Amino acid sequence: MNLGVKRPIPARGGKSIEFRRFERITVTAGSYTLTEGTPPTETNATVSNVVATISQYGMYSRLTDLLNLQSYDPIIAEYSEKFGLAMAEGLDIVVRNVLSGATTIQYADTAHQVGTSGTGSVGSGNYLDAAELLEAKRTLRRNGARPPFKCLIHPDNTKDLMEDPDIRDDFRWASPEAIKTGNIGMWMGIDFIETNLLRLRSSYGMSGADTYEVLMFGNEYYGITELSAQSARMYVQKPGGVTDPLEQYSTLGWKAALAAKILNEDFGVLINCTSSRSNAA
Repeated sequence: MNLGVKRPIPARGGKSIEFRRFERITVTAGSYTLTEGTPPTETNATVSNVVATISQYGMYSRLTDLLNLQSYDPIIAEYSEKFGLAMAEGLDIVVRNVLSGATTIQYADTAHQVGTSGTGSVGSGNYLDAAELLEAKRTLRRNGARPPFKCLIHPDNTKDLMEDPDIRDDFRWASPEAIKTGNIGMWMGIDFIETNLLRLRSSYGMSGADTYEVLMFGNEYYGITELSAQSARMYVQKPGGVTDPLEQYSTLGWKAALAAKILNEDFGVLINCTSSRSNAA
C-alpha cells in the first residue's frame, strides 16, 4: 500500500474520491510543426475520472483481567506488536486483491492461460526469469508507462530468478551486495520488492502446480486513499463500562479505512508463472 499514488479524503469529504487520469497525448511527426505567424490547432488533453470508495477494516481481542495481571509476558505489548503486523499485512492484502484484477496479463513461456487443465495452461517449468522480466518491461514501455518500474515478487519466484544465470551473473559482478545481503535491488531499471502477500493459487496450474502472480508497474499505475480523519491506528479500551460491570476484561485492536484503485491498466503487467517449489501436486 506504500507504492501507490496517495490521495486522502478530507474530513467531511464523503467516502469516495475521484482520481484524475490524464491520457497520453499522442505526438506524430509533423503534427506539431508551426507556421510562422499562425497559431496552431488547439490540443486538448483527455481526462478520465476514476472513483474509489473506502471500506473499513479491523480486528480486536478481549484480554481478561487475570490474563493481564498474571501473565508471564507483557501481554498488551505483545498483542500490540502482533496486531500492528496484522494491520500492515491486512491492508496490503486489500491493495493486492485490487491489483490482482489487472487486465494486462502475461503468461510465462508459451502458456496462455491458468487453470488445472487445458492446452497452454501455466504449469511445470514456467518460471519467472530474465526473459519474462524483459518482456514485461517492453510491454510497459510500449504502453507509455514511465519509470521507475517496480516489481512485486514472491520469495518462491525470487529463488528461481536468482538461479537464472542471466540474472545471477549480473548481480554477482555488477551488484555483489545483492548476493551478500539477499536484498535483490535493481536490474535493468527494475526495482524488486519481495513480499509473501502476492496471490498464490494452490494447485491451480497444469498437473496441480501452484500458480503465482508477479506484478510489474510504472508510475501512477494505481491509487490509494484513506480517511484523513480516521487514519489507521491501534485502539486500547480499559476495563469497565455497561457491558463489563466487574471490570473483567479490556480490549485491544486496530481499525483502518482504505481503498485502492487501478488508475491506468496500461501501466502495469501481471505475470502468471509457477515456481520450482511446486511444479505439480
